[in-house]
Amino acid sequence: MTKQSPSNMAGDWSNRPSLLSMTQLANRTKRILLAAILLSIVLLLACSQQEKAPGTASKERFPDSILEKATIKMTSSGIKQAVIYADTLFVFQKEDSVSARNVKVDFYDETGAYQSTLTAKMGLVRQKQQTFSVWGNVVAQNDTSKLETESLHWNSKLNLITTDDFVRFQRNGDVITGYGLEADNKLQNVRILHNVKGSIKEVPKSEQELDSLEKTKGEGAPP
Repeated sequence: MTKQSPSNMAGDWSNRPSLLSMTQLANRTKRILLAAILLSIVLLLACSQQEKAPGTASKERFPDSILEKATIKMTSSGIKQAVIYADTLFVFQKEDSVSARNVKVDFYDETGAYQSTLTAKMGLVRQKQQTFSVWGNVVAQNDTSKLETESLHWNSKLNLITTDDFVRFQRNGDVITGYGLEADNKLQNVRILHNVKGSIKEVPKSEQELDSLEKTKGEGAPP
C-alpha cells in the first residue's frame, strides 16, 4: 500500500473550493435570484398600470364649454322665473348639468316681478328639470327677510326652496333657527322643520292680534 506524503495531501486540498468561496458563490446566487424577482415585480406593475390607464382617462369629465361672467335664464311658459349669474360656468350638455362658481340668483314671480336674491359659492343647474342647487355660504334675502344656510335646492315646478341643513331666518327683527326648511321664492311663507328656536321682537298684546297672527300663518303656510 502506497502512503501519500503530507505534501501530496496538501496538494489535493488546494484543488478543492474553499469554504469561503462556496459562501460567496451562494450569496451571489441569492442576489441574482432577488434581482430577478424584483425585475419581475416591476414589469408586472408597469403592465398593470398601462392596462388601467385607458380606463382612468375615459372616466375623466371634460366640459363641453367653459363660460366666464355668464348668465342663465330659467323661464316657464315664456315668463322669467330666475336669472342665474356666475363668475364661471362649466357646461356638460349630455348630462343636463351646469356647474357654477360664485353664484347669484334673482327670483321672479308669475308676473315677472322681482322677489328675492340668492348668493352662494357653488351651484349646479339642470335646465331641463328646471332645478338648481347651491352650496357654501348661502344667503337668500329681500327687503324684509334674510335666510342663511349652507345649501339650498330650488324646484321651479313647485316654486319651493328646501334644505336639510341648519338655517337662520330673520324677518322684521325676529330671528328663528333650526334644521330643515321649506319656503317660497319670496321668503314670505317659511317653515323650519326641526329643533326650532328663536326670539320674537314684537309679541301680540291681545287675543285679537294673536288670532290674526295664527290665521295669517295658517293661510300662508306652504301646502
